[in-house]
Order: sequence, then structure tokens, then C-alpha cells
Amino acid sequence: MRRFLPIVIATVVLLFFVLPARPQDSNSAAEQTPEALTALYNQAMQAKEWSRAVSAAQQLVALKASSPDLKLLANAQLYSGLADEALATFDKALATAEGEKPAEGQPMNAWKDGLAQIYIGKGNALLKLKRTPEAIEQYYQAAGLASNPGQVYFNLCAVFYNNGNTHDSAAACRKCLLADPTRANAWFVLGSDLFADAPINNGKVVATAETREALEKYLALAPDGPHAADVKAMLEMIVK
Repeated sequence: MRRFLPIVIATVVLLFFVLPARPQDSNSAAEQTPEALTALYNQAMQAKEWSRAVSAAQQLVALKASSPDLKLLANAQLYSGLADEALATFDKALATAEGEKPAEGQPMNAWKDGLAQIYIGKGNALLKLKRTPEAIEQYYQAAGLASNPGQVYFNLCAVFYNNGNTHDSAAACRKCLLADPTRANAWFVLGSDLFADAPINNGKVVATAETREALEKYLALAPDGPHAADVKAMLEMIVK
């Protein structure tokens, strides 16, 4: 039976597109270079000027329709509310990435990580379109490619959590935390999942040691975090 489950992370899975800014060339004659357009794109995304970001990405793609630039365009389209267009662009990025695969014997990690990011973006677009089962499939594809799958497993953890699937959410959280034990929100979701499924005896929750550890880990990492009050309340409800 689910109870006392503070669900406040519904949009967290769309927060994985921050890119390192490249130096901006102030020379107007150089504004159409890939470097300058990428800088414009990053500035627009950070300022939440989505249409300007879409325009910059479209110009990048016009110069060279590489999978990274198609991914930038798809991300901007998604933030602009154009989920259907973003989904189509992510598919183009995936097809293009297959043609960019390094030759046998060459390093593959960077290519795989780039491909994983495209799968994450496609999953985000599908999630926005309320096609959750398909989104989950894309996240699992990404998890199999990423050199550090913590981010992807947190996406899965959050999606399952928001759908009330505490079993699969807890499993994804554990995988996330194996890859990145410093992710406070994953500790919160894991603790909430386990707390929700724990039995009650005489008005107190009979929680496992893992439940208490997860909640206490969240407080250790984020003592003033947005879920701190909820976590403290859950700990008070657990049998000592």
C-alpha cells in the first residue's frame, strides 16, 4: 500500500542537456562558424530562448548534419514544445550516428556515449508524448551504451517512481547509485520506494535497514534539499 509518497520530481528527467560553452567569436563575419553557432545555441538554451536555440541548431545542421548537431536541434525542439518534431530529429540523429561509427579497432567509448545521449533525448521526447513504455525502452538502450549509466538509471528510477511502480523504481535507483553514489535524489526515491512498501505495526512503519540508510544518505548529501522535510518525517514514522 502506498502512503506518504512526496512526488515532486516529475520533470527531472528532462534536465540533461547542459553543454560546455565554446568561446564566442565577437566578429560578426564569423557568426556562421560552427563554434560561434554552438556558443549562440548554448547561450539561448541557458536563457531559455528556445526559438533562438532552434534557429542556431538549424544553422549548425545546415553546415553539417552530424549526429551531435542533430541532437542539439532535437533538444531545442523538445524544449520548444515541439515533441513530435524532436522525436523525428532524434531518429535522424540515431541513423546518422550509425554512419559515424568508428572503424573496427578504433576507440568506441566517445561514440557510444554520444549515442547514449541521443537515446536519452528520444526517451525524453517519447515521455513528453506520454508514450512511457517506449521511453523506458530508449532509456535501457542508453544504459547499455553509456560509460557512466548513473544518469540513465536515474531517469528510469524517476519514471517508475512517478508511475507508482516502486519495485522497478527501487531496482533502477540501486543501479543508479552503484554508478553514482553521490546522487542525492536517487537516495530519496529509493528510500521513498522502500518506505511506501513497508508494513505498519501499531502506527509505525516497520522499515528495513536499507530504507533508513537511503533516507539518511539523502540528508547527509542534501541536508537543506527540497525533500529534507519529507525525509525527516518519514524517519520519524519508522520504528526505532
